[in-house]
Amino acid sequence: MDAIHPDTLLTSHEVGVLLQLNASTVVKWVNDGILPAYRTAGGHRRIRSADLLTFLKEQGMFVPKQLRGAGPRKVFMVDDDKGLLTSFARAMRNYKERIDLQTFESGIEALLRIGAERPDSLILDVNMPNLDGQEVLKRIKENEATKAIEVIVVTGNTDADVEKKMLALGARAVLKKPVTPADIVELVTTDKNPFARAE
Repeated sequence: MDAIHPDTLLTSHEVGVLLQLNASTVVKWVNDGILPAYRTAGGHRRIRSADLLTFLKEQGMFVPKQLRGAGPRKVFMVDDDKGLLTSFARAMRNYKERIDLQTFESGIEALLRIGAERPDSLILDVNMPNLDGQEVLKRIKENEATKAIEVIVVTGNTDADVEKKMLALGARAVLKKPVTPADIVELVTTDKNPFARAE
């Protein structure tokens, strides 16, 4: 079985195969109310992979590798606008099953944490004091240990050269401010870039 998306619905049998146990055990967990499940129109049980992951962690059980991607993606956001960071952190609570957001007001602070925690994605402002977004991106992509981290640049600068430069340095996308939390969630939880321009 390939990696599983957080919103994938699994049958009791599929959960049993994943966990290498009998489907009747999964049914018992559902009936006992300890594993959330949905009923289809035909009366069959369906279990969201994100709910299964939460259940396994709470029970201290082994998490199969296919399920590890069903948890929230770790996302760092770096911007010197404290108000923006606060509003994003508040809004992202609505997406807590999909995004674990940590915010930073400086590129230096973010770089220190990136090396230790290796987030899945980094949302990076371009214009910041001391260490700007371009230099942060360059350092991330030049470091063998961090170069695989997805970087999404956000900027209020409308200069096309800025966008070209950031993409050339390895950014996945360059978004013009204002950007909404829903925009970020869409971009970091899908493989395709919904903001890419058609060629």
